[in-house]
Amino acid sequence: MDEEAMEAMRHIMRSQAAFAGMEVLTYCFLANHFHIFVRLDPKETEDLDDAGLVGRFRALYGGTRCASLGLDAKDLEVILRKNGGSAEGIRRRLKARMGDVSVFMREVKTRFTFWYNQKCGTVGTFWAERFRSVVVEADTAAQRMVAAYIDLNPVRAGLVADAGDYGFSGFGEACAGGSAARRGIARIEGSASWTTKWHERYRARLCSRMAPGECSRQGADRKPSEGAKGENRGSAVAAEGSRLLSKIRAFSESWVVGSVAWVESFCGANGWLGFRKGRRAKPAVQNGGDDFEKIATAAKRR
Repeated sequence: MDEEAMEAMRHIMRSQAAFAGMEVLTYCFLANHFHIFVRLDPKETEDLDDAGLVGRFRALYGGTRCASLGLDAKDLEVILRKNGGSAEGIRRRLKARMGDVSVFMREVKTRFTFWYNQKCGTVGTFWAERFRSVVVEADTAAQRMVAAYIDLNPVRAGLVADAGDYGFSGFGEACAGGSAARRGIARIEGSASWTTKWHERYRARLCSRMAPGECSRQGADRKPSEGAKGENRGSAVAAEGSRLLSKIRAFSESWVVGSVAWVESFCGANGWLGFRKGRRAKPAVQNGGDDFEKIATAAKRR
């Protein structure tokens, strides 16, 4: 993907996430693959009222018509208000496309492929393989760890020295002033809003060479990290950032990531094989810092 394609991909991702009721925590688009980290609660879709349904519809289609339903947002609002015979069927059809990661990814990939084929005069699918998913324990060190791993993709690929300089990632977009991306980073750090404090902590986790005073600089005002002082490298978050610069298979190959107790509980509740005979979840990181608990991972035996 070139920059124009990545910009189109970002727009598709944002509109699909708004429709599906998912919050994009962070993401990273590279030339040959991408990562999207989303937070979702299926119950929010189940409890969605008609006003919320119309709002999500409008977030995806704007003022255009949905071809499969033959409706625009105004038509949908009228039909749901009248609550006639077709209203319930329309509610079911729309909600079936919401709150599901598989459907979300299918829609994102299909719509991007359609955009790309129209632009380049090509045919066929854009990606050869299906996506891989990872279940991550929410509001924990595991969530912060996986998010940082995603935002460090362009650094590992040698595209930039500072993750904040890459425009097609959650953190890069946040550094450039993107409000949606900033909300995602704030959520990763457990905050309701973007602040210098959370920005600084997240940057320190990403870049082990950043000096504390530089972490608060944002967007064009932020200087590169080459001049950072070496003494910050010993901090817990800096050490964590160094570990995440290496490729960790658990974060990209259909694993579960979280605390040991949560991973074992999840695997047991979902009937994952290999966790019924007293086997322990595999520890991925054992020497975390003061805000970094022991992380465990588990793979589903196929």
